[in-house]
Amino acid sequence: MKIRREGVKELWKRFIFENELDDELSPIVKESWIRSKKWKVNPFQAFGPIKKIEIERYQSLIDWAMPLMEGLYSIVKGSGFLVILCNEKGQLLKSIGDPDTLLMAEQIGFVEGADWSEQSVGTNAIGTSIVMDQPIQIVAEEHYSEICQSWTCSAAPIHDSKGNIIGVLNVSGPYEKVHPHTLGMVVSAVKAIEYQMALNENAEKNIMMQRFLEATTNNMKESILITDTEGNIIKANEQLKKLLNLDPSGLEGKKIQELFTNQTIVSNGPIYLQNEELHVAVRPSRKNYHVMVDKIPIYKDKQWIGSMIMMKEIHKVRQFVNHLSGNQAKITFDDIIGQHPLFIQKIQEAKLAAKTDSNVLILGESGTGKEMFAQAIHHESDRRNKPFIAINCGGIPRDLLGSELFGYVDGAFTGAKKGGSAGKFELADGGTLFLDEIGEMSLEMQVLLLRVIQEKEVMRIGGHKVIPVDVRIIAATNKNLREEVQKGSFREDLFFRLHVMPITLPPLRERKEDIPLLVRHFIDKLSKKLNKPFPDIRPDFLQALLQYDWPGNIRELQNIIERTLNRQTKPVLSAKDLPEEVFHLFSGQKEEKSFMHKEDIKKQAILQALCLFHGNVTKAAKHLGISRSTFYRQMRKFHITY
Repeated sequence: MKIRREGVKELWKRFIFENELDDELSPIVKESWIRSKKWKVNPFQAFGPIKKIEIERYQSLIDWAMPLMEGLYSIVKGSGFLVILCNEKGQLLKSIGDPDTLLMAEQIGFVEGADWSEQSVGTNAIGTSIVMDQPIQIVAEEHYSEICQSWTCSAAPIHDSKGNIIGVLNVSGPYEKVHPHTLGMVVSAVKAIEYQMALNENAEKNIMMQRFLEATTNNMKESILITDTEGNIIKANEQLKKLLNLDPSGLEGKKIQELFTNQTIVSNGPIYLQNEELHVAVRPSRKNYHVMVDKIPIYKDKQWIGSMIMMKEIHKVRQFVNHLSGNQAKITFDDIIGQHPLFIQKIQEAKLAAKTDSNVLILGESGTGKEMFAQAIHHESDRRNKPFIAINCGGIPRDLLGSELFGYVDGAFTGAKKGGSAGKFELADGGTLFLDEIGEMSLEMQVLLLRVIQEKEVMRIGGHKVIPVDVRIIAATNKNLREEVQKGSFREDLFFRLHVMPITLPPLRERKEDIPLLVRHFIDKLSKKLNKPFPDIRPDFLQALLQYDWPGNIRELQNIIERTLNRQTKPVLSAKDLPEEVFHLFSGQKEEKSFMHKEDIKKQAILQALCLFHGNVTKAAKHLGISRSTFYRQMRKFHITY
């Protein structure tokens, strides 16, 4: 060994003084010497450089390494060896060793903070293992700096879970006691350190994921319950505990059967449920909760390991659905245009109705703005943040109106949606249900409606469960319901249930003073929609509109204005721009009409609309601002054939 040492020493001198390298030198040492000279390391320095180091930054590494360092030292104790931990830059963090050896190390600056990188002291096990990223043993004169050549050093880099070097473990001792097994012991200790750190990191990740899971589930709006394959509750979030009024402590670990009685919930196995509407009873109180349930199996490597159950309060689900589907009142009293004293009086009546929770009956001809008033009443009421559901009782076939209003259960009739469907009363729970064209409702349906209004509960078609509902009714019709009651086509008891806050809207012909105001409103609105400038309105344009009697009321006026603006080519509106019917329909009949009965006026309007559009019912109905089904009913009512 001495000959080998002297031979390496001779090679070292030739390289230092003559810059000659021999092939006998190992490639690792050879390349390291070249790097050392390139970095201008002083091979004759008396001390290794010492730099300031923040030990606290490496405390975690020290804590994990120290037990292994102590174990390693117990093997070499008394043999003159040191066990040293360095950071990723090659700076000494901790050293353990025999007192005499520690003193020798101190004499060459081999102490805490010492920089033993290749750039500072040249070839050495610590610095070279960092450069090469592999375990290395450097013996005696293989060291570049002469102060290290009485030592043998065995070092291995320590990596984190991503493969980055975070430190170096080194064992140094007298050259005479060099042994290849020393490097093996260092490598084994490093692997143990890395393994312990990986275990700790995984444990921390599990804790972090647990915190993430808790934060995620607790911040979700849904109530969540997670169970294993045995039905044991693993996790229940805060929303579930609040929804079911449960004790927040001690829920985890219980069987799901101890919590619920509903078999759909507690049944074991990888069962999948989506948007299942259930009435769930909770133990021990057996209190029922109306919820929407999703049950999702959880798999790992294609093996079922548990289930996640999500619950949403049904009324919140419906609020969300109503919001998405636009079941909200958009019209306020500020949106209703009119200054005629009679019309202002009706607005005041509607505002009074908004302050109560009583049922409202809005009467008036088609096109007078009954739904606008209904929306404004809802928007002004205490129910403004709840649903506003509108349904046209005359626009839905009689055999379907019941399922629309009251809903139905699964299998109630052929073609029924799987799982059933909620009706308008359930969807409007807490809000307002607007029943338009209530006068067209059949007597059979009136009986069911009356029961719901009286009992404030609904039973789905085909079902047996009674569902409480809190709904304010606003009904509207263009019929004289008192006459319908006398004729036997409308129930008197239902009439009195609805006729609590009656509001009769005047036709446009009775408030013609509002026509200029309405015309300007519609022109302004439609001009912006059509991307046209606001036109100059000639007096004869307004005069022509004032002379017309508007059987289709405001809806017809809006229709005439839109047609006129669509055909407009000049920035001026005059009487000649208006459609022909404004001048011909009802012209020359004012005197006679003043003595005509209201029903006769309707009949005359139907006839003249049919005449004007050559029997085209679609165009005639659109002209009068009513639906085709209503137009046909009016034709049958007045025995009109065309």
